[in-house]
Amino acid sequence: MTTAAATGAATPDHSHRAPDEAHRGPGPSPVGLPALGAPRPVPPPDAATRTADNGLRVVAVRRPAVPLAELRLHIPCGGGPAALGATAEVLSAGLLGGTAGPPALDRTAVDDRIADAGGRLTVRVDPEGLEVSGTVLADGLDAVLGVLGRCLAAPALDPADVAAERTRLLRRIEVARGAPRHLAREALLLRAFGDHPITRETPRAELVAAVETAAVARLAAERVVPRGAVLVLVGSGDPGAVADSACAALAGWRSDHAVTRPTAPPALRTGPLTVAARPGARQAQIRLAADAPPRTDPDYEALVVANMVLGGYFSSRLVGELRQRRGWTYQAQSHLWEHAGRRASLLVEFDTDPENAAAALRATHEQLAAVAGTAPPTAEEVFAARSHAAGLTVLSLSGRRGLARLLVALDRAGLDHRWLPGHLHRLRTVDPDAVRAAARRLAPDRFTGVVAGDPAVLEPQTAGLPDGWAPDSGRSENA
Repeated sequence: MTTAAATGAATPDHSHRAPDEAHRGPGPSPVGLPALGAPRPVPPPDAATRTADNGLRVVAVRRPAVPLAELRLHIPCGGGPAALGATAEVLSAGLLGGTAGPPALDRTAVDDRIADAGGRLTVRVDPEGLEVSGTVLADGLDAVLGVLGRCLAAPALDPADVAAERTRLLRRIEVARGAPRHLAREALLLRAFGDHPITRETPRAELVAAVETAAVARLAAERVVPRGAVLVLVGSGDPGAVADSACAALAGWRSDHAVTRPTAPPALRTGPLTVAARPGARQAQIRLAADAPPRTDPDYEALVVANMVLGGYFSSRLVGELRQRRGWTYQAQSHLWEHAGRRASLLVEFDTDPENAAAALRATHEQLAAVAGTAPPTAEEVFAARSHAAGLTVLSLSGRRGLARLLVALDRAGLDHRWLPGHLHRLRTVDPDAVRAAARRLAPDRFTGVVAGDPAVLEPQTAGLPDGWAPDSGRSENA
């Protein structure tokens, strides 16, 4: 739930504290807990990689706790005009709707074969690619991969099914466009990246309504191809044998060309915030963004920890100021978002009462300025944040789903499973001075953003925001 606290919460006001005291981490425990022991090194996952004859890269990892396997296939296929994104959405909805054969399978037969193997698959698409993911019983993995391979090689794309999926998609778009969080994100992407395809996370309804079956089939043939795609499998089987079986199961999926990789977004456009108009809205959505280094950058781990201090977990400064001290929001967070082309952004997100929006933005500006230089992360904050970040990484490595998702992200960044132990070691040992240096990237003048809500309430307030953030005259836009 993201509903903000509209009135002051029953939390004490600590405005009497010294200016730097509000940024200090917790002091030593009064109960005298013993120091933690040195963390154990984490070996790289037990993995095998293969490149199939059709060009598909397969990564299989052993996780023997339970007899299940996690499957995640990522096919880069972003870019192009807006109509292409609408067609890709319809394709993703119908990709598992049957096979053209021989022998042909209809949607019911595909669903039954996947269910009989103890599996469940979903397909989603975004501006940077199409992804198939799901969980299956370990002894049913070959059967599910066989069905998936047939759907990829020769999707049925029956005109009646395409029409039905198009109608369902139009309903989902209608629902999504009524959600304030969706509108705020869309406005932020447009403000930050202009007309780059990365901003088209939800296609326009009129483009979806115009999608024809022939266009869907053409897109499948041109962009849903194996060469350059990656399949990650995490389960209880021997990695080498699993990878070999996957290559064999998907051998019929072929193309004479490679995937179409999405273009990296441009450098984020900094400058004044925009008011995204939602007349009569009873909440304001605040979304900010700045450029950030990707995983391959030597300062990546330092920025991960700096972001934790800022807003990456519940003990962060933003949560302490905006939620616990002021009662202006239920949840405030900042997080890293990776893009194609080894680029990344850092996002700050929270919702609040419109009457408190300008004050919350000024407080956020102060917190960014503080963490970037006037009150940089303390040694105590760095210790707590890097421990939390390392713990989250260990958790993601221990579960099938989190590990599969992480391995796909690494592949997109040009890395593999061997990067993980070094990353974890760097998180655990990153020096406070390196974190303070990385935190300079969080200076408020590196951010832009949007405030979505009622312009009649927001515009008079936001005119008085700090230099660089105050919206220009006429910058209010309909959300």
